Amino acid sequence: MLANFRFASMDFTQKNQAISTVLELKTHFNSQWSNSFIASYSAIKDYRDPKSNNIMFPQTEIGYNGGTIFLGNDREATVFNMKQNTAEITDNLTYKTGNHTLLFGTHNEFYDINYGFVNALNGRVSYKSLADFFNKLPTRVRGTYPFDGSTRDEIFNNPYAKFKINMYSAYVQDEIRVGEKLKVVPGIRIDYTDLPNKPKLSEQVQNSPEDPNYGTTYTYTPLNQIKNNFFSSALVSPRIGFTYNVDDDKTFVIRGGSGVFTGRIPFAWLGYAYYNDGVGYGSYDKNNLTAAQVAAAGDPLATGGLNGYHDATPKVQADLIDNKFKMPAVLRNSLAFDKTIDGYKFTLEGMYTKVIRDLEFQQVNKTDNPTYFSYDTKHEMPIYAANINSAFSNAYLLSNTNKGYRYSITEMISKTYDFGFNFMVAYTYGDSRDITNGIRNSMESNFQMNQSLTPNNPQLATSNFNIKHRIVSNVGYGVKVAPNNTLSANVYFNAQSGNPFSWGFVNSTIAGTGQAAGLAYIFKDAAEATKYIGVNSAGVPSATAAQQVADYEAFINGNDYLKAVEEHLHKEMEIQLLGTFKLI
Repeated sequence: MLANFRFASMDFTQKNQAISTVLELKTHFNSQWSNSFIASYSAIKDYRDPKSNNIMFPQTEIGYNGGTIFLGNDREATVFNMKQNTAEITDNLTYKTGNHTLLFGTHNEFYDINYGFVNALNGRVSYKSLADFFNKLPTRVRGTYPFDGSTRDEIFNNPYAKFKINMYSAYVQDEIRVGEKLKVVPGIRIDYTDLPNKPKLSEQVQNSPEDPNYGTTYTYTPLNQIKNNFFSSALVSPRIGFTYNVDDDKTFVIRGGSGVFTGRIPFAWLGYAYYNDGVGYGSYDKNNLTAAQVAAAGDPLATGGLNGYHDATPKVQADLIDNKFKMPAVLRNSLAFDKTIDGYKFTLEGMYTKVIRDLEFQQVNKTDNPTYFSYDTKHEMPIYAANINSAFSNAYLLSNTNKGYRYSITEMISKTYDFGFNFMVAYTYGDSRDITNGIRNSMESNFQMNQSLTPNNPQLATSNFNIKHRIVSNVGYGVKVAPNNTLSANVYFNAQSGNPFSWGFVNSTIAGTGQAAGLAYIFKDAAEATKYIGVNSAGVPSATAAQQVADYEAFINGNDYLKAVEEHLHKEMEIQLLGTFKLI
């Protein structure tokens, strides 16, 4: 199997410039009152300089032996010029009285962003095989172009997507000591996100027709009901933690807590919503192309060849954010027991996290009147054929979901000896489920790379970040070579389950959807495989059909993953030699 191969023309130089300054003021008023004030400012510029001799040559993707060959100019480097200015203000006021330590704080961030990125201005052309590439038969052609005719350099120097975002937060915490053994820490935090100027809603969005088949396999907010009223409410996050010393000598400690924690989303997704607003840029996406269609449109790699794939009536891509969309949040709970016996510390800790709001990405321009392959008797993989609104090349929606959870149980033992030797070893068992990993830089990519049979209604599946088993250990030894100098050596060991993966197809799907990764269907037995492998549309098997089925069965039976999911253990060992010298 071939891993992805990139020709040198795809290379680019990433250039980064960053300037930052911080002001910190700590004030101690008296034994009860103190304050910490921090103000900072940073200016960051990131841009890419393509190495290709022809910056506007399309990114070309050729499927080959399970991998992809890339040539041309990188679609994400043709126009990439980011500027971000950030100001942050934090103030924490502490008040101590009796058995209480109160903290009153605020943290505020102010962003001014020029999102100078346009995806595939140079076009993106996909071929299923080298043979198709040599025969000039692409399977998919897509890209973006400005309605005002701006050149690449004009777009690079004057970004279309410019916006500001302000994030405010205030919090209160009280550390309460109850007697000599118990400490309780309740708190509450309030977050509010402000977007002074929301993305534009194009006429195509506001006047989009509704699907008469709405709700058959997936639900969403119809586009003509999108109001851009996301980030419209404050988010309240209460939490509480405790520590209880069972024994007076603190050799047995019970600790834990529960609370709501609010996160954030990458601002790149907002940037896409601004430039894919359906006003400034047109978009085209021709998928599952036939030889006749390519012959009529022309070779997309020829000079000006992409123009043949533009629509007579320009289409747009809409990247939208659902009504009342909120930043992601989870409810996190933990409980731990620490017991020390003869200097050996034993720890048992459990954590459980439940999603309150996570992320969901949908392609919401597909008529919900699907068909199914004959072997899909449970109707698990809907095939959508028609678009709801012909004015869109694609329409993506970012919304919230309450699906998802993760948990872990950790056992650990550690000890430090008087003569300088120390060790720690821990084992963690965990599991995590979600409906999307949310690591891609755009709504489109997050949808396309979601390995789900129903990406518009994804079901809980093993998270890409799931680590079922993990063993970590550290062994160290320190020697004092002088009163203020210590020489130490440490050996760190990590062994963990391999990253989960799915078996499927890259740059294509069985259903012919717009996804960039599709799951493979594994026939339940040779009898079922015989109905489909080497059989033409009329149901007549070819002369080599029986051999093809035999080869298929041999391949399946020879692969442990396809027979049963197997975890792969990745071991990693790192040896560190550290010298620590303290100077007074």
